[in-house]
Amino acid sequence: MSDNSARPGQNTLDEALQLLPAPVAIIGVASGEARGGLTAAWVTRVSIDPPLVLVSIGHQRHTWTLLRDAQQFTVSVLAEGQVAEGRLFGRNSQADMDKWAEVDHVLLGEGIPALTQCATRWLCAIENRFTTGDHDCFVGRVLEAEIVAGGPALPMRGHDYAP
Repeated sequence: MSDNSARPGQNTLDEALQLLPAPVAIIGVASGEARGGLTAAWVTRVSIDPPLVLVSIGHQRHTWTLLRDAQQFTVSVLAEGQVAEGRLFGRNSQADMDKWAEVDHVLLGEGIPALTQCATRWLCAIENRFTTGDHDCFVGRVLEAEIVAGGPALPMRGHDYAP
């Protein structure tokens, strides 16, 4: 193995990690009248029984400030054709615009927004939260799950979602 392979530079490391397949999902949260939502590609199952999922959210995100004190969140896994929704929630801050006003959505649980159209959506109760570097991982117990359009889900491709 060459020295470059053993100790990758930051660009090589970023490129290598981007090859890890990930679904694109919109995470929704509400705190009082405030709503948040962002695009996340770091979403994974962590337990079958009980049904648990983990989402990783950067500390600098507006939605993270709402999730810190939340009891529940939603996950709307995007269908393959929902690149525009991924970009809307991924490239804009809820602090600057009401992204939920731009899309059809439903309210789950205690008034938490989720996309009307998506592959599947879940309502999750926060069971655990822990810090990992510049992100917090939120472990949610899936309370409700609905298949809306079904698969295939939109995959993350590098820094974007388009094929």
